[in-house]
Amino acid sequence: MTQELDGTPGYRNILVVCAMTGEDRLLLEAAAALADRDGAALTVLLPVTIPPDLGELVREAEITADEILSRLAEERRNALADHVARTLPGRDPERVVRVGKPFIEIIKEVLSGETDLVVKTAEPIVPGRFFQLASTDQHLLRKCPCPVWLRRPDTPISLKHVVAAVDVDDTGVGEPETLRDLNLRVLDQADRLAAGSGAHVTAIHAWDAMGEGLVNLWATGRDAHRRATDYVRQVEATRRRALEELVSGHPVATRAVPQLVRGPASRAISETVATEGADTLVIGTVARTGLAGIIIGNTAEDILNRVDCSILAVKPKGFVSPIAETRSSYA
Repeated sequence: MTQELDGTPGYRNILVVCAMTGEDRLLLEAAAALADRDGAALTVLLPVTIPPDLGELVREAEITADEILSRLAEERRNALADHVARTLPGRDPERVVRVGKPFIEIIKEVLSGETDLVVKTAEPIVPGRFFQLASTDQHLLRKCPCPVWLRRPDTPISLKHVVAAVDVDDTGVGEPETLRDLNLRVLDQADRLAAGSGAHVTAIHAWDAMGEGLVNLWATGRDAHRRATDYVRQVEATRRRALEELVSGHPVATRAVPQLVRGPASRAISETVATEGADTLVIGTVARTGLAGIIIGNTAEDILNRVDCSILAVKPKGFVSPIAETRSSYA
């Protein structure tokens, strides 16, 4: 049964994406720890890429492509069983092998059940530099319907500091209720991650007074500077009040500190994450809802390309993945 974490429901079905490397140990142990804490089901998925020379293999082996892929899946299935047995001794999680494009097969597996968290090792384009994530991770951030936790290999199992990035500025927002729901989902995920290890949570909002220069420019008389200062203070007070109200009304309030940082979100949030040594940044990644194939929000993408820590990406209510819900023939 799923546990309640100080009011925030725990995870029920966790899907961990295995790469069959030495980096899987911490990944699998972290996912297993979450599953144990919440009484969640744990599934280990190994996505297998179709060989690029499949046509040549068909000619040389004189068997069909379907038979080659079926044998490949069976071989990887046996290897995965051995790998999990060595990495998680004493455990017997469900194991799944899917053949195809990795991000598509991961999302299909999510859609085939009731997965509420995908856990995967983050893959940088340049080894050792996590500012630019590889293609599979970028696709998951854009298209996976459930939260995706991309863990750096050096992220500890017991987290110490989680940063939750929220946007409490609904000025000009066409669907303010959607924005609020996404903020609450971000806080939900931060609370879930922090609950198991007693980690500290910082609920951060990046703000700026965009009209300060215009007030200085257009205000008449000697009090232009004072009016601009008053304007900045008013904006800051409004954002602070909104942030404090959001956090205080959520179960995460027992472990979270609201924090305003001034500046463009991509810079302010990434600098705060680095300065405070956060283990994981939790952030909403989609700007609009209700359509298949939604693209990642520009601000969120800029932030994700700047931070050098693990990332947990959250979609808003109503998000529709563009990936069809069909199982691989070789799953």
